[in-house]
Amino acid sequence: MIISRGQSLDFAPQALGETTPLASATGYFYAEQGLELANKFAAYGQLYRKQPMIATLVDKLANAVARLTIQVWDNAPASGKNLVLDSPYAKLLKTPCPTMSPFNFWRWTASTYEIYGEAFWLKIRVAGQVVALFPMHPSRTAILREQDLKTKQWHLFYVFTLGVASAGLLKVPAEDVVPFLRYNPDNLMRGLSRLESLNSTLLAEDASRRANASSWKKGARPDLMISAPAALSDKAYGRLQKTIMSNHAGPDAAGGTLVLEEGAKPVPIQHTAVEMQYIESRKLNLQEGCMVYDVPPPVIHILDHATFSNITEQMRSLYRDTMPPRLEDMESTIDFFLRPEFDLSGSTDARFALDEVLRGDFEKRAVAVGQLIEKGVMKPSEGRPMFDLDDAGPVADKLYANAALQELGRPAERVTITAQAPASPGEIDDAQDAADDAAQQQDDALASRQQGTRTVVQYAPPTKRGGRPPRKEKS
Repeated sequence: MIISRGQSLDFAPQALGETTPLASATGYFYAEQGLELANKFAAYGQLYRKQPMIATLVDKLANAVARLTIQVWDNAPASGKNLVLDSPYAKLLKTPCPTMSPFNFWRWTASTYEIYGEAFWLKIRVAGQVVALFPMHPSRTAILREQDLKTKQWHLFYVFTLGVASAGLLKVPAEDVVPFLRYNPDNLMRGLSRLESLNSTLLAEDASRRANASSWKKGARPDLMISAPAALSDKAYGRLQKTIMSNHAGPDAAGGTLVLEEGAKPVPIQHTAVEMQYIESRKLNLQEGCMVYDVPPPVIHILDHATFSNITEQMRSLYRDTMPPRLEDMESTIDFFLRPEFDLSGSTDARFALDEVLRGDFEKRAVAVGQLIEKGVMKPSEGRPMFDLDDAGPVADKLYANAALQELGRPAERVTITAQAPASPGEIDDAQDAADDAAQQQDDALASRQQGTRTVVQYAPPTKRGGRPPRKEKS
């Protein structure tokens, strides 16, 4: 309830954000269905089916969302955020719909949002607990805003209908719906499709495609004019027109021989400058589509300005520049409308995992991870999964750093070792074996002297450096 000058105002709070506020106590907000093109009306879904530009952009963005993993993080611990895997909230987001795979569910949500500017999830409850989410198409969903005349409170209801909202098949309160709404300058109740900003572009694209198809189908473009020396009679004109249309109209009759009578001559007609810019105008339409959807042209294989040095960065900018606003919008909506069903404290957050798509190539990733491990920022156990390597044990679950690093502005510390380092077990064994061998040799030598024998050891004469060994004497 809004109080102004001591009196309550009988209009909904959402009306403050509307260019034409709805003053009545009950009002419906219907979805926009499509656009007016040249001589016809096209629904948003029809534009997706018929316009390759729209289908390409929507599919690229929707698949980019669907391939990501959405995770639930707990920010309550003082040690930092922890990944939550076994909570009801995390399990619901992992498998939200029992009738659709997670990939298809997120692809439907993102595609519908990009085409219609809005998408709705219906919460399915069992004993009051949300256990599943069902997609609800915006083109068949009307939003009812009405005031309780007794309490003067305003309430929102979502009505799924096949026509008139008052005869809806399903009517649920706002607490049972998760609405994804794109910005709408006219009101806060419905989202605005991006296709509205491309109305003139789609009109030109559709008109050029239809004209081109008609030209191929009928062969009616006047590429050739027939000149006669005198005015033709109606009979001759009809015979000439029938002959040309039957023998040369349509793509299957192209390239045939034209036979004229009564002195008629063919006169070719040159293409106009506008017609010769047909391909360039088509490229301009694609670029305008990329501009409205905020997609780098190389992402949809428009490589006119791509080079070997910038193509990688332009591809990576899809997840660095284009997707973050969309993903944050979806995360904010999920946390606002769905998180209170599981966590009233607000300590958990739903986030899309972007690590997999922003890793980069193998060589750059290896250098970056190695530097983080050497600087003590990352543990080896945290870097190994980035290369699909298994756990290396507790030794890898430690922080390592370069011992030569010194605090800035502090004199370096010198460590002098004055005592001998203790020997390792292996060195002790080797020393004992050497002592045993020396004692054995002494015992053998003493025994030989007591027996009156003498051991003579002959040594070979030394070899001069660079010369030959001494010649042996003949016996």
